[in-house]
Amino acid sequence: MKFLKICLFIYLAVSLILPVQLLADEELYQNTAKREAERDADADVNEACWIGAGMTLIGAGIALMWQSSSPDPAVFAGKSPEYIRAYTEAYGSRVKRTQTVYSCIGCAFGLTLGFGIMLLVELELISGCGSSSSSSSSCSDGTN
Repeated sequence: MKFLKICLFIYLAVSLILPVQLLADEELYQNTAKREAERDADADVNEACWIGAGMTLIGAGIALMWQSSSPDPAVFAGKSPEYIRAYTEAYGSRVKRTQTVYSCIGCAFGLTLGFGIMLLVELELISGCGSSSSSSSSCSDGTN
């Protein structure tokens, strides 16, 4: 009878520990997939392209809607469906995030450049009116 109690105790302990161990292994497996997907996504996105696209303002909107690259199918060879799902989701979100960040940088650069050029043109027009020997009526209507 004592032997059965010991066996029952061991069985209960193993049955409680094993699922926790399996869940920990699955979480580690998904974290590995996520880490690899983010590394590959960072390598696949062309940052200079998205900075240039962001300068057009339309590119910033495209970056939010369109995923420019997809994962290499060779990465999925021999992997479980859970790994593939975790990898694909992490890859897609990282690509969109990277595209959005770099297109926003390009958008900010383009707007700053545009406002700077407009400011220089306005300053040139203002300074041109003061040093001009022509009549003052040409400065009041904005023509030189």
